[in-house]
Amino acid sequence: MKNTQIPVIVIDDTPVKRRGVCEFVEETELLRLEGQSGDAQGAVTLIEHLCSQQAANATLSGWLVLSDLRLGSSNGVELGRTLLEIAPGLRVVIYTQDPSWTLAAEVFRHEYTRRGTLRSNSRRSRKATGLHGYALFNNMEPAYLEHIASEVVHRHETFIDPEVLNYLLKRLRGLRLTPRQEECASLIAQGFSNDDIALRMGFLNTRGGPNIGPVENLVSELYTFFSIEGAPSDPGRRVLLAHAYEAYAGLRREPPQL
Repeated sequence: MKNTQIPVIVIDDTPVKRRGVCEFVEETELLRLEGQSGDAQGAVTLIEHLCSQQAANATLSGWLVLSDLRLGSSNGVELGRTLLEIAPGLRVVIYTQDPSWTLAAEVFRHEYTRRGTLRSNSRRSRKATGLHGYALFNNMEPAYLEHIASEVVHRHETFIDPEVLNYLLKRLRGLRLTPRQEECASLIAQGFSNDDIALRMGFLNTRGGPNIGPVENLVSELYTFFSIEGAPSDPGRRVLLAHAYEAYAGLRREPPQL
């Protein structure tokens, strides 16, 4: 996979911006511009057409979508969720002009119905997912796009622009986590489950198994500390918490200097 170019779809309703992003994609050795659209409906039609063409990869696994947030009366986040229902293998990255922690939470949020079941369970995709990245348009250039693609396609991780995280850190104004909160946040960032964290932190029940009650309390405190709102069962909040803690602790793998 790493020796082949990553197919890219660019979606932007502003012709000048769309052309600029497409040109940067074409200048990035790792990427190959496969298509573009100026509106949400055109993007849906394009993805459906590509799925029908890719008999051996109908889910478009390993393909990357770069979409502007604002698409006329539509928006890139909702469009991204729709595209993932059509082609669950896509990796979708939203870009916009300004950093927003609130938008970051929306980008990574998983979709649920009113009954609390995953919306994707009632559609084509059986796997719960949020979108895969939040980029800033002003930073667009080949090195930046290559870093994004490497993170979300090759490493199967999520990407969030460092400026968004810096915006969050400024809001914290020197507040510090307690040692136990920091230990818990570090384990979350490493991908451990609550059960694993309970065992590693020594929270055990009378039978020696994990007691996740104290862990859940710590996780709740971390969400409050980092201003991450949303449904308690939303996995997207955990993704955002990992990003936030890595920025807080200075553990971020930064993109190349532009």
